[in-house]
Amino acid sequence: MLKTYSVAQMREAERRAADYGVTLSMLMENAGHCLARTARTLCPEGPIVIVCGRGNNGGDGYVCATALRRAGVEVRVWGIRREALAADSLSGAAAASYERLGGRILPFTPEVTARDFGACGLVVDAVFGTGLGRPVSGIYAWAIRQMGGAGAPVLACDVPSGVDAATGQILGDAVRASVTLMLGLAKPACLLAPGRAYFGEARVADIGLPPALTASL
Repeated sequence: MLKTYSVAQMREAERRAADYGVTLSMLMENAGHCLARTARTLCPEGPIVIVCGRGNNGGDGYVCATALRRAGVEVRVWGIRREALAADSLSGAAAASYERLGGRILPFTPEVTARDFGACGLVVDAVFGTGLGRPVSGIYAWAIRQMGGAGAPVLACDVPSGVDAATGQILGDAVRASVTLMLGLAKPACLLAPGRAYFGEARVADIGLPPALTASL
């Protein structure tokens, strides 16, 4: 049986990682590279579309986009409220790094539809992570529906957006992933109905959390 960890345990692991010399920036960098490697196994040539939110999940997506671009994979990035990212935030820094590499972040607006995804080989969902606790609405719900209508496999970052990581409940609209790459620790929702049906193939990525730390949770 896969061991899962509560949201409180996940946050504690992130908080205590610094005691082991592992910063949040390092965890995000590792997470984004794990996501990129998985994306390349699912779609080696591209094009790959990545939809990024404003939180750390979006930051993971921007790191993934940077890694894919450096590897020569065709990638297109949409950012939800990219303009609101603080430059000194982890996600803001990750987005800026992608742009410095020459990448363009397209604004995800209500005018964007599934048709705009084109003939992509994979969609990466990096909108919401474990912090989601209320029903999705507005542009976020719209983005989730368009990802689902793109007609391509979906790789979800950590948790399919719209699924409550702790309970498995569907918070309005949710992404139905082909593969979900859980970062560092497995989330309860991957085993709980109805959310588990949205995970597709659930995998766990090693993002550098010290084994001694995870063993103490």
